Amino acid sequence: MELELILERELTTQRPPGGAITDVHVCQRECGRWYIDVRVSWRGMALYNVGLWDKKRIRLYKKVSGAVRHVVLGYGYEGVIGVHPYHGLKDPAHF
Repeated sequence: MELELILERELTTQRPPGGAITDVHVCQRECGRWYIDVRVSWRGMALYNVGLWDKKRIRLYKKVSGAVRHVVLGYGYEGVIGVHPYHGLKDPAHF
């Protein structure tokens, strides 16, 4: 699902004062790669795809563990992370 993009820099160094990530979902594409969707307090209730630091491209991960690690360590998120595997794709190499 293609959503509007939010760049990583807005989630880290350029986050507004008092701004917080309110919701995180790690989703799998048909090809097996994983991407991150976030909801942030300063942009309302919409979900956003996380883009690369300064490029208008979605950041993709080979394994779900890499995406989750990036959310926790890179963005400082401490809440529940929803994980949504692609229906019908059960390759253990992607987990």
